[in-house]
Amino acid sequence: MIIIKKVIFIPIIIFFIGCMHPNEESIWSVSEGVVLSTDGFCRNVSVSNDLAYVAAGQSGVQVWDLISGERLHGFLGYSQDGSYLEFDDIALVQRDEENDLIFVAESNKKVKIFHFGDDNELLYRNEIMSDKTKDFISFNVSGNRFTMFVADNDDGLKWGTYRSDTTIVFNIEIINWMPSTGGEVATDGKPLGVDSDGVSKVVMAVDQLGVEFYDLDTLGAEPVLSSRFDLEGNAEQVKLTDIGAFVSCDDFGAYFLSNNYIESGQGSVTHFAEDLTVDHISVNDNIAVLSIGPRGIALYDISDPLKPEPRGIFDIGYVYRSKFWNGKLLACTRSGLKIVTINS
Repeated sequence: MIIIKKVIFIPIIIFFIGCMHPNEESIWSVSEGVVLSTDGFCRNVSVSNDLAYVAAGQSGVQVWDLISGERLHGFLGYSQDGSYLEFDDIALVQRDEENDLIFVAESNKKVKIFHFGDDNELLYRNEIMSDKTKDFISFNVSGNRFTMFVADNDDGLKWGTYRSDTTIVFNIEIINWMPSTGGEVATDGKPLGVDSDGVSKVVMAVDQLGVEFYDLDTLGAEPVLSSRFDLEGNAEQVKLTDIGAFVSCDDFGAYFLSNNYIESGQGSVTHFAEDLTVDHISVNDNIAVLSIGPRGIALYDISDPLKPEPRGIFDIGYVYRSKFWNGKLLACTRSGLKIVTINS
């Protein structure tokens, strides 16, 4: 009897190990290239014209040339009303090249707007949105405007289209960005992440209540809730793609929701990376990159997004987020912005 139990037990162990780890022959590899030392934690990056605009935590906002690997500018603070104010802890950044703007948000604070043009000066304009901003995404609109969507942890989905407004006070020119349209769509959840295609869809991760999808008639129109899906775990970030949405759910792994499922509820939700704590997901063609904090990144082959295949876990440092650029991966890590090549 003892021998029989051993014979049965060993195959069971082998079976579960095989389920947990990819076959060694199918594992991809990564090559770590240049590390752009940001001093503070590199929490977020926005790329425009081969320039990286970095949210460098307590080291403020930085601008890097991704081709040369040179830091062009670093801003630890800014001038406002004759006073110099230091940044506290920059968590989010986005570049608006068309309007010569940089949007910056510190943890749980409003979005600050800065003008950054040919003179390479960071000029403060004003603040917009909520004190509980967790995430935002913005799109340029014709006529020197932009539309922004914000995951407001207090209330829900905030949105607005803004225009430049110039006033003269005591012979001093004051330029602010003022809303021309905007509003808020309330939710029972606690929004943490937001994404949009900038055309007709917005999606928001709402923590314990999963994800919410909104439709737009046009960019700048009021978003209308179209569907809501409750997921296991805490939905933190979401990536909207042409084929559907990828959701990172903290210690409950990740999900993929196909467009068919989002629009009609037909089909099934794909749960993968169940044994990982996933903070963020980037997607490029058939590659999904999962940011898994102190463990680095996990790679998945999503040639068939309904059956993501694991391609390895790579310790490249503590990773917050990642972004694809010119076929390479920009990893936001505690040691800086890492340029990584994925060999698939």
